[in-house]
Amino acid sequence: MKITSIVKTLALTAGLAASFASHADFLDFQVDETPYGGEVITADKLNGGYTEIINFDGEGGFTVSAFASMNQLFGNDGSANSSQIGSVIGANYNLYATFTAAGTVMTPGEQGSDSSLSANSGSFTLWLDANQDTTPNDVATLDLANTGDDLELGSSTSIGSNVGLLFGFGGVFDFIFKDFELTGDGDTYFVSPTPFYMYVNVDGDFDTIPLEGEQTITGDVSAVFIPEPSTIAILSLGLLGLGATSRRKS
Repeated sequence: MKITSIVKTLALTAGLAASFASHADFLDFQVDETPYGGEVITADKLNGGYTEIINFDGEGGFTVSAFASMNQLFGNDGSANSSQIGSVIGANYNLYATFTAAGTVMTPGEQGSDSSLSANSGSFTLWLDANQDTTPNDVATLDLANTGDDLELGSSTSIGSNVGLLFGFGGVFDFIFKDFELTGDGDTYFVSPTPFYMYVNVDGDFDTIPLEGEQTITGDVSAVFIPEPSTIAILSLGLLGLGATSRRKS
C-alpha cells in the first residue's frame, strides 16, 4: 500500500469517525438479482469509482456534479466482495449513481485540514443499467448516453451532515443524504428491509486540487445505508432496556 493511501486512511479514520460515529455502518440489505441471472443476496455496502467536476467561484463557493460506477457489492461487514456473496453485479448488470452538491470552502479547514468543503444542498440518485452501456457524455451537466434501459432505484435531494477535507496529499469526504426514497423499481431490487433505510452515507477520497476554476476529480467512493435517527434512538432504548433487565436478573 502506498504511503499516501495509508495517510488517507488514517486521516479518514481519525478525522471523520468523530463526526459521524453516531451512524451505524454495514447494515445488511437484500437485493433481488433474479431478473439478471442471479439470486436474492445479502450485502451491506456499495463500492466503485467516480469522476467529478467541481467549480470554484472565487468567492468561497463551489458546485459539484459527479458520475459514479457502483459496480461492487460487499457483505460481511464490508469484508466479502461481490463474487464471495454470490452477486452478479458488474457481470450481468451495472449500478451507477449521479451526485450534485453546492456549498462553501473554508481555509484553513476543519479537523486540522488545509481547507474544507461543506455543502448546503445536494442530491444523490442510484440507477440500474441492465444493458451495461451507460456512459457520461458530460459529467458537468450529467449528460449521459444510452440511458433508455436504465431504472431509477432511489434518490434523495436532502443533504445532511457532510464534510470534505483537503490535505497536502489529497482529500477525503463523507456526505450523508437524508430522506432516501426508493422508486417502484427500487422496491423490486432492494427487497429488504421494508421499509428501506432512509439515509445514505457516501464517502471516498480524491487527489489534491487547486481551489480555483473548474477541476476534474477522480477517486474511489462507497455507500452504506443507515436508518433514520429515530430508529437508531429506538434501537438504543431497546438495548438499554435489555441491559437493565439483565442487571435485575443478575
